[in-house]
Amino acid sequence: MPILKTEELTKNLTNKKVPSHSEGAINKVLPFATTKKYVKGSFQPLLGDYVRNITQIKIKKQKTSSLDALGVDSLIYSIEKSINPEGQLQHELENFLQYYLYGEKEDIKLIHPYIYNYLQGSDSDNLFRKVAKCASDVLVNNDQRIANIFKDTETEDVLSELIIGALNCSTGDHPAEKGYQCKLEFLNKLYCEDLIYISRHHEYFIKSLSTLTHFYFFNYICQLMLKFEQFDKGDYITSTPLYYALDWEGVISKRRKAASDVDGFKRIKQRSPLLFPHIHTMSQLSTFHGNTNNSFYTYSELVEYFSDPEKEKEYLGDVNDWIKQYRGIFGERVTPKEEAGDLKTAFRLLFESIKEGMNEGARIGYGNSIEHFGSEFLRTRGSSGTILMLNHEMLLLLTAVSVKDKRIPINQLFSEYEKRGVALDRHSKKVVLETLDNLNFIDKKSDSGDAQYVKPIL
Repeated sequence: MPILKTEELTKNLTNKKVPSHSEGAINKVLPFATTKKYVKGSFQPLLGDYVRNITQIKIKKQKTSSLDALGVDSLIYSIEKSINPEGQLQHELENFLQYYLYGEKEDIKLIHPYIYNYLQGSDSDNLFRKVAKCASDVLVNNDQRIANIFKDTETEDVLSELIIGALNCSTGDHPAEKGYQCKLEFLNKLYCEDLIYISRHHEYFIKSLSTLTHFYFFNYICQLMLKFEQFDKGDYITSTPLYYALDWEGVISKRRKAASDVDGFKRIKQRSPLLFPHIHTMSQLSTFHGNTNNSFYTYSELVEYFSDPEKEKEYLGDVNDWIKQYRGIFGERVTPKEEAGDLKTAFRLLFESIKEGMNEGARIGYGNSIEHFGSEFLRTRGSSGTILMLNHEMLLLLTAVSVKDKRIPINQLFSEYEKRGVALDRHSKKVVLETLDNLNFIDKKSDSGDAQYVKPIL
């Protein structure tokens, strides 16, 4: 019996009138679509769905601010019931709570991490929900320590206790749905460590959760792209840093690494149309007997899985046969390929076939999702093109989670940046040092400044 499920693959590609690409039953790794653009902007609108995916708390369908027959918000009414005010005091309490809880917005104010569970979701935008689901699956990866941050209802004051108690009435747990598979566990672990650290600083946590999560998920997508393009040589254990610049540096010349085709975002941008065929190549290669969990295997994982000579030989024969069958499905636009003598070559040949078999517009549309999603961290600088940028807020956040509670040498700070996917050239490093020094976060061990340390930000 063949190892590769070629009949299932054929069915996946031919179940519509016109042959089209489907990942089938294999676990998904990214949420984007070929036709629908991700709307540029912050991660903030996704936070409600994102946190509920983590906590598995289901909120009853209703607007956060919903009025009863008397025009009183249901949450405010629940709080009033627990206090039972009368007359003028009741009216004044309603006005105070309306301002305190909502201000001029429909969504409730974030006065406590538990309230993230009650932020409005994206009922009408399926892509937003998918992005939120993918981000929670790959960044948190079922780490219950993160779920506990958002499930904790403990408060430090009576008013917050009343609010949380009133919210708590309309929840119910629900089982987790099939999600996305995390392929970069080192980023997942770093994110969880960083999130747990800032959660100890209440106000900063509320202020920074959206930015930190947005940055990490954008970084995750870029890192996946970099690993995929290296085929079986991809290193999924450590980061492949990309060069950033600082948005207050002024002119960024073409000679800077942040503006280069090799070290900056241009590398991602140029190769982004290849992301879609890479995903489908690995999904097809992962559709084999023995993959009972429908796991998404990377090229390097497949080489390791089929390292036994007999299994490798049989699987190689199946892949070579499938390359021919694939061409039979998609026709002459897929050029004939010579039979591969080893798995690594076979993977590249199947990738080339799928790239040829795909609609170019679909490949480009899917790849453009990277730039759309990461727009908060990108700037266009004239002839230098699109560049990865850190603003002041992001630099201080990155520094805060890199340093944490104990001062570290400046060179270690830059190493911590690189662990999180951010490389800086000597120009940017100099600006970082000046910025942190001006904010009094640099501790010089001697007057000569030979040993310089970065102090904790929080």
